[in-house]
Amino acid sequence: MNESPLKQGEFFLESLALINQFGETLDISQIVGEFTMSESIHRKFVSGVVGIVDGLNLLKNYRFTGQEFIRISVKQKEGQGDTADTDFSIDKTFRVFKADTISRPSEKIQSYLLSLCEPRLFNLRRTRLSRTLRGSYDDMLENVLVNEAKIPMEEFDHWEESTPDNFQFICPNWTVNKILDYCTQEANIGGDTNYKNGMFFYQTLNGGFRFKSIDSMFEHEFPVSFSMKPRNSSDLEDVDLNAPGGLNSTILSYRKPQMFDTLKGTISGAYASHMKVYDPIRKLESEEVYDIEETFKTGKHLSGFPMIHNGEYEYTFTAENSVGEGEPPQYTELDIDLPPNQHFNAFFIETSDMRHSYDDNTDLTSQELFRGKENRDNATLERIAMMEILSQHRIVLTVPFRTDMNVGQIIQVSLPSAEPTSEEDTADKVNDDRYLVTDMKLVGDPTQLTGICTMECVKESYMTKIADANPLDSTATPRET
Repeated sequence: MNESPLKQGEFFLESLALINQFGETLDISQIVGEFTMSESIHRKFVSGVVGIVDGLNLLKNYRFTGQEFIRISVKQKEGQGDTADTDFSIDKTFRVFKADTISRPSEKIQSYLLSLCEPRLFNLRRTRLSRTLRGSYDDMLENVLVNEAKIPMEEFDHWEESTPDNFQFICPNWTVNKILDYCTQEANIGGDTNYKNGMFFYQTLNGGFRFKSIDSMFEHEFPVSFSMKPRNSSDLEDVDLNAPGGLNSTILSYRKPQMFDTLKGTISGAYASHMKVYDPIRKLESEEVYDIEETFKTGKHLSGFPMIHNGEYEYTFTAENSVGEGEPPQYTELDIDLPPNQHFNAFFIETSDMRHSYDDNTDLTSQELFRGKENRDNATLERIAMMEILSQHRIVLTVPFRTDMNVGQIIQVSLPSAEPTSEEDTADKVNDDRYLVTDMKLVGDPTQLTGICTMECVKESYMTKIADANPLDSTATPRET
């Protein structure tokens, strides 16, 4: 039994220390107003920010040069996460690379922000390679990370194989960082999926480095659940601290940066696209088209139905004031639009490909070898579509501080309806769904030992088929405000 009631977002702070280039360590927990740690499936490395309220003139007396390190070690308290234990902790040493926003709130106090990064990022940004890499793209990644970035294999906590394993390319004096981007984008998991090139390389705060497909992210069978109480409900009176989710399963607030942008999605290849590929050596040409309706039938999804209506659109116009008095109105039915997945030329790529031109056993006239599927052109279109779809329907949740969460994880979100029809029917059926966490930020107050977790989440499908959704009640009237 706890001696005192648990608070939302409460955590243990085991270390918050500054280490200078001379190896001197200083506890800074009492002069840090706030610390932030971030991770994202779209960024290769974690990052952080520490806000200092300095009455010791550390910038001078501690001999700051931008070569310092900060260690942050925290873990959540029991009964506050889905694990209901303290197994998940964060113990991360960051490199200080920038000090800015320096101000003087009083004569003897100055405040500033220290920007933090993964220490090995420096080596990845300044090391260049001019040599041949061979094998599968996951092998190339592993080779570069271990031998050039000096990251031990023990820090790889999820690593998926790509196919095939007979690629080779010459790095033209690329930085290691650029090689990682290239291999991640080109890696192909193969198989019966609509996201063959859906690979992500990223680092987590409580784990290590991951090379993970979007398919494996979607396979999460037991998502962590978060809910927001309806209006006028009690705050924490009925929360079971030892139940799954515990105290920290409550959604404190949320916002939607974007629900959809069909114009951007159309011209960016989210729903349909077209690619022409030429081989100037063989004098051959291939074409590939992407159709979200067809590719949705294969592979894995967060839910069961696509986020667009693929039926025919018929728009009816009334010709007002064009008929005689007493005559019925005239209607003109025109198909002025096609479903979004039929606009193949809205996003068009024209490129050349000579990847197989100099194979020893290659027939230069082989049209079959030059098919787009063999050259992974359709996978390129799939990745473009996937990245755009994942940017469409976004929601940002603020929940209490948690150390058991990661990006690349599936969560179940339950939100109250803006206008519940009954006491039993309070759910938001449009937004209640499974979401993929793409970005996460932990914000902690070391003086209060409490904090929040901000998660940006996306979904690429609905639990309910759009055509089967209940239509708007024509008799409904707007709610008074």
